[in-house]
Amino acid sequence: MQSQQPPPKICYTAAGVLIHQDRVLLVKHKKLGFWLNPGGHIEENELPHETAEREFWEETGVRVRAAHLAPVPVSDNGEFLPSPFLSNIHWISEQNYQHRLKNPDQENTASNAYAKKGCEKHLSLLYLVEPVAGVEFQQNLEESDGIEWFTEDQISNLETRDNIKFEISQGFRQAKPGGRP
Repeated sequence: MQSQQPPPKICYTAAGVLIHQDRVLLVKHKKLGFWLNPGGHIEENELPHETAEREFWEETGVRVRAAHLAPVPVSDNGEFLPSPFLSNIHWISEQNYQHRLKNPDQENTASNAYAKKGCEKHLSLLYLVEPVAGVEFQQNLEESDGIEWFTEDQISNLETRDNIKFEISQGFRQAKPGGRP
């Protein structure tokens, strides 16, 4: 009987997509070298939408709140939380995973910061976010090499991955009148 391989180690992340005046605010990730929505790892005892709001603030200086995409019913028996409009799972360190399979008794020596956290895949939740006050941004120089507003037409030529282009296009779709349920 063949032994079953262990699954990849998954870290949970959340990101915010801010569409304002038909533009989206993106950051150019310093380590990855491409444009994406501000986001990061969900911390212990933190709800995913709170992560999206916190990370957006940390990376852009813009305070946001996650939007409720569906009508929120009145309830005396619980709290209704904002729902992500999209989720995905993607490799962060497939190389680390393959190394771990081949060397199950070795400790993780990867130099990749995500691998050091134990991440081999990310399960990402994307939230449409709204500004709480203004939209004046400030670049976080420790985490990004750029911060900029982009129109929907600019996304196809953006220096990023195809799945991120799809996420952004879905954010634009959700933000349009009639785009939400």
